[in-house]
Amino acid sequence: MNRTRPKQIVIRMNEKEFAIVKNKVEKSGMKQQEYLIKTITNKKITNTDGLKELTPELKRIGVNLNQIAKTCNQGNQASYEEIKKIGEELNEVWQLLRQLAQKQA
Repeated sequence: MNRTRPKQIVIRMNEKEFAIVKNKVEKSGMKQQEYLIKTITNKKITNTDGLKELTPELKRIGVNLNQIAKTCNQGNQASYEEIKKIGEELNEVWQLLRQLAQKQA
């Protein structure tokens, strides 16, 4: 077996310590090994759960912005309704991002 991480460390902890580690690993959204290595090496731990759900929203907003830009570049004005819709969509995405950030705090 040719592993990239051939060294192994075994540690013992009490129930309370184990529960704390398990809880932090679950909150991180990572596998236990990945979480512990990042923690030990002082790398930033960021939970990205929920961001995948925002991708289609952001793509849709981008398409709408491109359509408005095309309209403006052709010498026409974008309608108030189009701009208002994009503002509402951006606000919705912003609220979802705030909720995700609060979950991680």
